Amino acid sequence: MNAVTRLKTTPHPRQRGAVAIMFAISLLVLFGFMALVFDLGRTYVVRTELQNAADAAALAGAKELNQKLSGVQQAIATVKAIGAENHTKFSFKGSAAVVISDPMISVSSCPYECAWIQASTIDTDAQAADKTFIKVEIPSDGLTTFFAGIAGNTTTNTYGLAVAGFYVREISPIGICAIDLDKGGTRDLPAPRTEKELTEFGFQRGVAYNIMELGPLGGSGQPYLLNPVDKWGSPACDPSHSSASYTAPFVCTGTSAAIGTVPGIAYGNPGFSAGPMQVALNSRFKVNACAPQDANVRQYTVPNTAEAGPSGNPRDWTDPGADVYPTQQSITIDSVTRKPVPDPTIGQYGALWSYSRAVQAVGTSPNATAGAAFTLNDWPDLYAGNTADQTASGYPASPSMPPFPTDTLAAPYNTLSGSKYFASPPTAPGKRDRRVLNLAIVNCPASTGTGCNSTIPIIGIGRFFMQVEADLPKSIEAEFAGLIDPLPPPTEIRLYK
Repeated sequence: MNAVTRLKTTPHPRQRGAVAIMFAISLLVLFGFMALVFDLGRTYVVRTELQNAADAAALAGAKELNQKLSGVQQAIATVKAIGAENHTKFSFKGSAAVVISDPMISVSSCPYECAWIQASTIDTDAQAADKTFIKVEIPSDGLTTFFAGIAGNTTTNTYGLAVAGFYVREISPIGICAIDLDKGGTRDLPAPRTEKELTEFGFQRGVAYNIMELGPLGGSGQPYLLNPVDKWGSPACDPSHSSASYTAPFVCTGTSAAIGTVPGIAYGNPGFSAGPMQVALNSRFKVNACAPQDANVRQYTVPNTAEAGPSGNPRDWTDPGADVYPTQQSITIDSVTRKPVPDPTIGQYGALWSYSRAVQAVGTSPNATAGAAFTLNDWPDLYAGNTADQTASGYPASPSMPPFPTDTLAAPYNTLSGSKYFASPPTAPGKRDRRVLNLAIVNCPASTGTGCNSTIPIIGIGRFFMQVEADLPKSIEAEFAGLIDPLPPPTEIRLYK
């Protein structure tokens, strides 16, 4: 008889409630995804709204910055007004205007690694002098979550952040008359030399000029003071903005926000006020609160009777190997024509090649360009009356390196020791090339009017190296070092963050 064997089985454990647990877990995961999609999505939309508001407010505010307290104050008002024109529509409280308060607005001198100062704390023109960038940061103030709140995250935060502004051109608000209206002219060397020396608006590189003899009033010594903040054509032009007291801080820092393109037109007045302007110019040789002095503050002066001789100052820097010395600081300018006297001798040139040097002309006038630099052996032909013993030493054969770039010219200024070098104090280290003034070259015969009724045509920007401290109203002795050509791109306001 076949026996049926029964397998003994172990009863399954009771699983009542397992489905509920799995459902609860799934529900949590589902809510998590819903929180991710809904709450974070809404946060992203709010951030986009706030970012758009910050971008618009920063760009509008930056347009008001003019390196003065009035500009900062107007920028604050503009930022707040632009904020109110924007709305957040996804706060579930209805459409709400964006409110921008004082702590959300900061200003600085650069868009990145610079100190930011709350704009509302600026209360003087000096504090506002270099502030050309504005930052607007708008927090969301906590957005109430819905699905994420179940997990304990009852709020989420976001923000809009924008930085806008402009880099100020390094152009001192001083306009001098062009000696010649040809941008690139030529000067013949004596036969049998066939090379030509380049002149730029009549200026020779390496030659010193008295800036006070290059004004629209000729020998009376009155260059233009240019309005540094009001661009030509601006209906908000203030005539006082081209006064000496107003322009002095800009002359000190060597900056201007009004000259955007060349050729261009500026507002301005002829005339200097010796006090504030002299302090501003001479900050390049002395410790001054407005800007650092130069790294090399050695002044290059013509010799007096005791200094004249076979060696020493100024033989070491101005007239290499010559047996005839200059008798003045700069080239002689005719008081009527405002042009160099015909065929000046070495004694009438003054300081030469202390920063730059003469260069050969490529092409013909009026559009010649710069070619190779002349050498010390070319001096007798370049400067009449220089019967030189060219084997004499004293002029540097090469720049001190480091730290100068490899293309730096050999010149007395480009040294780090010796009789041609005098360092700024260690407690207030100087800045290289601070003695270089980037000056507007003006078509003076075409200039008209004064103040906000003026039309001053700027045809170029020239680099002039201050050799000695200014002695106003008598002199600003500076050596021409060439045109800034082409200019950097026109100053423009743009977003940086």
